[in-house]
Amino acid sequence: MTSLIEGLTQFFTPTHLLAVVALGLLLEQRATRGCGFALAAFALGLVLGSIVLAAAVREMPSGLALLAIAAIAGLIVVTTIPLPTRLGDLLAFTAGAALALNSPPQAISIPSAIVMQLGTGIAALATLALVGFIANKAERPWQRIAVRILGSWIAASAILVLALRLTR
Repeated sequence: MTSLIEGLTQFFTPTHLLAVVALGLLLEQRATRGCGFALAAFALGLVLGSIVLAAAVREMPSGLALLAIAAIAGLIVVTTIPLPTRLGDLLAFTAGAALALNSPPQAISIPSAIVMQLGTGIAALATLALVGFIANKAERPWQRIAVRILGSWIAASAILVLALRLTR
């Protein structure tokens, strides 16, 4: 049980939250066309990323990928550009895979590591669905503007962190 809780708390890093919140806002914009496939693509990305992580692949720049996804999703939320369905699903899949690769479990035993990775996946899916649900309830014009402002802050933060990481 403690491994599951450690997996849940491991998810709440700024990089993970930026990407998942931006993706949730983006998926909310196309909620009228259905975002069930995007949630399934995100879950599939989490599973495949966890499998690749378990195969002990060498370190990948998944943190940079998450920041780039957060920046792209935030910019799309701000501009309210209609996103093709397949592109949104691909972005969700990529975010799920990068998130799983960026959160290796710090456990000694294999079962404990699996439970920690499961906790990270549950936290990511729950956060994505919750952000999408809350943003979908924003119907008044000032609420829609607030969603766009949040998207711009996420994009700006992600771009700043990307610039700092790439200049080092």
